[in-house]
Amino acid sequence: MKKILLTCFLGGVCLFGSDLLSQVADSPPGVCLVSADSPYPGREEYSTPAHKGKNEGDGEEGKNVESSLSVNLCSESLVPVLFLDLDGGPVAASGEFLDLEAMDYVVPVDHSDSLSLGKSVLLYGELLNPDSLGPLSITVIPFYVAPRSTFLQEEVVIQPVKGEFYDGVMNGRTEKFETVLQLSDRPAYVSMVLGNRVLLDEYLVLPEDSIKLKLDLSRNTLVFAGKNRDFYEAQFAIKRLDHWRAFDSPRQLIIPESSKLLQRPGSHEKIEFFKGRFGSELLILQPGKESLDYLISQAEKGRELLAPQFEVLDFYREKLSVEQLDLLKAEIYGRFYFGILSTFRKFHYPYVENRFEEEDRLLYRQRLQELVDRIGEEEFLKESQLISAGFLDLELERLILEALWENRSFLELVQEKHSAEFADRLQAAYLSNYLASHTGQEEILLDYLSETESYPWRDRLEKLKSATIPGDPLEDAELISLSGDSLQVSELPAQPTLVYFYFSTCAHSANYFNNYLFPVYQALKDQNVHLIAISVDEDVDLWKGRIDKYSHPSIPNYNLRGISKQRWKELYEINSFPRVMFLDEESRIRSFDIRPLGETKEELLQELQRKFLYDQSQQNNSTTKTNSL
Repeated sequence: MKKILLTCFLGGVCLFGSDLLSQVADSPPGVCLVSADSPYPGREEYSTPAHKGKNEGDGEEGKNVESSLSVNLCSESLVPVLFLDLDGGPVAASGEFLDLEAMDYVVPVDHSDSLSLGKSVLLYGELLNPDSLGPLSITVIPFYVAPRSTFLQEEVVIQPVKGEFYDGVMNGRTEKFETVLQLSDRPAYVSMVLGNRVLLDEYLVLPEDSIKLKLDLSRNTLVFAGKNRDFYEAQFAIKRLDHWRAFDSPRQLIIPESSKLLQRPGSHEKIEFFKGRFGSELLILQPGKESLDYLISQAEKGRELLAPQFEVLDFYREKLSVEQLDLLKAEIYGRFYFGILSTFRKFHYPYVENRFEEEDRLLYRQRLQELVDRIGEEEFLKESQLISAGFLDLELERLILEALWENRSFLELVQEKHSAEFADRLQAAYLSNYLASHTGQEEILLDYLSETESYPWRDRLEKLKSATIPGDPLEDAELISLSGDSLQVSELPAQPTLVYFYFSTCAHSANYFNNYLFPVYQALKDQNVHLIAISVDEDVDLWKGRIDKYSHPSIPNYNLRGISKQRWKELYEINSFPRVMFLDEESRIRSFDIRPLGETKEELLQELQRKFLYDQSQQNNSTTKTNSL
């Protein structure tokens, strides 16, 4: 059985929105998003601004808010979004007994402390698949820190084998698989994908467990067995209720009455025709008080909306440990209220602060502050706080809002409200989500490192340094040329170079390249600055066929894929595209991303010359003068 360690890239959505630079010294930008059919809107949609600009019509109170609709990024999984929802020993396939000590699983990091990845989980599954979707991919997240972080993730790729009569598999179409997953002493999140079909989506898995799994895709059946089957069956039921709530809730469209979408001929007639009919419902809300009141009403009905999931926990109460029950409760509670608060901050907060009159602004702030305080009163066990992704995301969002309202540093607030490892986890989560959105990143990172001590969260911040603090040479990797030849990054000429990363279905990459990057490069060619394009497309024909749109045939074009791509994306935190690095004449990284340097190509050109090329020209002039002497 082949087990391959990869670094999993969690694809998000095509991102767009506004950058909210608050008066809080290290608080993140708010991103104005609307999300499609997700019970947890906003969780996966963190973005890094490409440009910053002031909102049109901002008054004196809005002077700290900077936004631009040109803040456009892509992830490799593109999903256009419009709507918003609230919402004896184990036996091997060969029949031989397995020697777990001899199995060739990979431990990504070897630590001597109690949280090292040293607890194994045996996973056995039977798969009846009517389609041919390729091998199984299992991703383990031992320490959740942020939605799109690949920190310490392991991906195991398995090729199922045909079941045998003597193994007890009676259906000749059934395939089976088995593998050992590495966890720490705490539960971890596990996902399973077959081709493009998600079979398990972030299930909490217990260390030292043995799990049997039946997946009959012809009948859409998922069944768990093993000593902790009830823990997994409870999660299945809870997740199904999440999908039910999202499916059975109105799809919200927050849009001004004057929008072009509503002014299209026949739009209002269609809205009236489908209103009240059985099936999906479209709820059109005006930006401002109407949409905000609806969001607050959903939060106030939280207990009612979550009642079916808590009923599931009551059903399993006698079958689960106190710790397991508390962890699942933290997941339910955290994910729901995180969706509420993140939607408010990313979508409504800029509107309230810059469009509302003073009286209304204070009134709604008070309502939201009371809500945030009530949400924070729910208590969970320490272990749940250190494991649950939902609880971490919720508490992070609560503290960000408090920092905004109180005009305080997020780091200061965390140190005041929390202590020990959970404070470290929050600090690592904050920078994992928002460090790229700040100026003065090196100083901020060092401040957080000085207040973060415990493993693995300090390790996470140390890892961020490699993608934040410039000066090191670009990591070596294998590139493929248009002719199919391979070469190493270290073989590229040592010269000032703009390195452009993209993929060939991201319209934002094409726009940035053609309107900003290529014109800037043409202006800098006389200063011996070079430009290379690196596509991360796995489809080679797609890459080659779209060079004219996403790059230019006059510059070197390369493809980065497979293990090299995963390594770079993890090392340099490349979670959105386009990304443009700047290397100096010794191939050292001077900037991990030039996009924030300028809102226009003129500003970008000026800042590149000022920050990176002035010193070089001075050095060249000095060398020339010395040679002439």
